[in-house]
Amino acid sequence: MFTWLNASMTRKISSLSFVLLAFLFIVILYTAYKSQKIHKDIQEVSKIDIPLLEVIADIEILQLKQHLQMETIHLKGDAFFKSEALKSKSAKRFNEFNNQLSVQLDKAVNILHQGMKFGSVRIGVDEHLSLIEQINKLHSHRIAFEDEFSQFIKSDHTGYESSWEALEKQDNLLDDEANDLLINIDQLTVKVASLVEQQELDFMIMNAALGLSALVIGGYLTLYTILSFRRKVGALRGQIETLHRTISPDEDSHISRHQGSDELDELERDLKLLMGRLFLEKENRDEVETQLLELATRDKLTGVFNRHKWDEHIKDELALANRGHHFSLILLDVDHFKKINDTHGHDVGDTVLKLLVKALKRRLRETDILFRVGGEEFAILLRDTHLEDASRLAEQLRRKVEAIDEDNVPQFTISLGVTEYQNSDNQKSIVKRADVLLYEAKDAGRNSVFSG
Repeated sequence: MFTWLNASMTRKISSLSFVLLAFLFIVILYTAYKSQKIHKDIQEVSKIDIPLLEVIADIEILQLKQHLQMETIHLKGDAFFKSEALKSKSAKRFNEFNNQLSVQLDKAVNILHQGMKFGSVRIGVDEHLSLIEQINKLHSHRIAFEDEFSQFIKSDHTGYESSWEALEKQDNLLDDEANDLLINIDQLTVKVASLVEQQELDFMIMNAALGLSALVIGGYLTLYTILSFRRKVGALRGQIETLHRTISPDEDSHISRHQGSDELDELERDLKLLMGRLFLEKENRDEVETQLLELATRDKLTGVFNRHKWDEHIKDELALANRGHHFSLILLDVDHFKKINDTHGHDVGDTVLKLLVKALKRRLRETDILFRVGGEEFAILLRDTHLEDASRLAEQLRRKVEAIDEDNVPQFTISLGVTEYQNSDNQKSIVKRADVLLYEAKDAGRNSVFSG
């Protein structure tokens, strides 16, 4: 129980939903079972008890006709035996009564036997069997009455009194037996009907109780789901508000909440607002990261790539060259740069470096990469360029720098060492080769290009 109370909301709702569905499944099974049972009971009433009631009605009519017939014979007295027409008519009516009574009794027996055969009789089985025995007994009385009536017709008027008493006695026995049968059938049908009615009432009460229980469980599940949902949504919105304050701590501590049509609408709006702010924050962070990356990889004074970026690019170019690409390298520095700083000051020296970078960039291609690898020393990576073209470009750069003429800035020149990638070169070997060529250019009087 305590484990369930500490479970997640999804698990709790799933458990309650399972209980509700199981309860509803029980209700459905019980309803189907009781409906089938009541249906069979109603079938018994419709196929057995109602036809038996029809038999009762027919037998009662026959009894009434027979009473009238007996009363007519009794009133005629001796005249009955003197009139052959009257005797013949009475005998005909009696035969009709006897035949119709036999038919009704056989019909009743057939109804009961069919019910027993197909299993329709489920209520009062012993009473139905007893009815069959009573009907057979009534058949015996009917036959005895038939024999007595035949004797009465054959007697003459001299033996009228004794014959009539015997016939009337047999008629009374038949009538009493028939009445007992009718009473028993009526009582049985009433019993069956009352039992069916009681079952229907029990079914309605049980269905109402089960339905009410299902309603209570469903209502509790709905209420619990709504309250849990509202609590979770409220907690989420509170966390979103806290996150807003974390993102922008300098803003007003109160974050206005959107009032929507429902909790989901409000949560959706809050999430959209949060996503917008997170996206803006990400853009700002990306911009800051880009700026930091620029600061980390570019020279602050000239804006070209620094020594760190140089080491990264030269390794990449060597890796590409090992797979069949080609590149050349130019190392250069400003001639007598220390003298410029000492004579004119470091501000002028910084201006010289800026003018140098500006002049170099105007001549370089987009694929060429310029690095500041020392105080006044620079390196240029020339992708897909062989030594001859690299030497030509270096000479053009030297002339370009030599032609710089700016106010308040002394003229300056550069010396350049040019080399290209050779098989089995590494960073150390190719840089050393270019560096040696640079110093050869300086030893040759500066403001020159040496390649090799």
